[in-house]
Amino acid sequence: SSGAACTNKETSSGADGDFIAKTVRDYANKEGLTSVVYRVARDGELIAARAVGDTVTGVPTTQHMHFRNGNVAFAYMGTLLLLMAEAGDLGLDDPVSKWLPAWNLPNADKVTLRMLVYSTSGYPDYVPDETFDKALLSDPFQQMTPRRLLGYAFRTPPLYAPGTGWNYAHTNYVILGAALEAAGKKPLGELLTEKVIAPMGLENTRPVLTPEVPEPVLHSFNTERGVYEDATYWNPSWQTAPGSVIATNICDMLVSAEKVGTGALLSRASFDQMLTPEKGELGPVPAGCTVCRQFDLHQFYGAGVLVRSGWIHQTPLFGGAGAVHAYLPSAKLAVAMVAVSGKTSKPGVNHAVNIWTALAEKLTPDNVPGR
Repeated sequence: SSGAACTNKETSSGADGDFIAKTVRDYANKEGLTSVVYRVARDGELIAARAVGDTVTGVPTTQHMHFRNGNVAFAYMGTLLLLMAEAGDLGLDDPVSKWLPAWNLPNADKVTLRMLVYSTSGYPDYVPDETFDKALLSDPFQQMTPRRLLGYAFRTPPLYAPGTGWNYAHTNYVILGAALEAAGKKPLGELLTEKVIAPMGLENTRPVLTPEVPEPVLHSFNTERGVYEDATYWNPSWQTAPGSVIATNICDMLVSAEKVGTGALLSRASFDQMLTPEKGELGPVPAGCTVCRQFDLHQFYGAGVLVRSGWIHQTPLFGGAGAVHAYLPSAKLAVAMVAVSGKTSKPGVNHAVNIWTALAEKLTPDNVPGR
């Protein structure tokens, strides 16, 4: 199966496997990538698996190497929220004020847990805030607390009335993580491990509360600060709630893509809910909001997952390492990939997404991401 024996053995099964290997190799060469690690499975059978390039100069990359999976954690948090709702530990329509009464958040009595996970709260994202960006790039090793992140976020007032629009905001997940902890009466990392990571059978995946990455490590590099540097141990505390920064390897990420994409841990009703946007008629983009979007059947945000051209996915990018965690139910196709920028690579680009798109153009021409 797709999760069987995480070996470093290279797999290239049939014409599709050969096509995948050539596409990855050609793109990596053309864009000057440091490394690419990938696994692709169809209906549980591995059709392609390989590690290309070096993790650091002269040290070959392997499929065992660990990296952070970024906003794949949002899919885990969405799964956790739905599981806790199934168990009666919380209600999707509980207002944030019920679980975090002391946080004094804007619209706390109107924004619900459901709005947080679907990104319809109206809360602004802190990542585009210039003060945040300057602080982060001046010292990428610093620890950022949820309160500090929310301070950056709410320098901008709410973008629209709760539930009337959509915008991508890390802010929602920082708040959601704290609410899940309050409702679950345990640290978020423990809840995710017990209810999501362990039941999925992810033996090489765990929350990390520091910039640590378990050995062996897939190094990441980028040029965001104007110099080519190793970004592996940049502090990821700004990305999401404490306890939901997660380290994994490519083998687990493939299993995870399939488990999330099939709703393996959820009831049918909860899985349907995960893949249904909160409102199908969010209406016009609020005036002056450059990060808000109208509802679009072709692409929408579910409960912690993006659904685009039929694919259920997340595509994290951090410190020059871009990844794809994707499943296409109609083809039973799972894709896990991480691609690390090199000295000459275009910065700020998720190269794994570009490779995935090129693969889909041939393997699933009716379901090409971004089309």
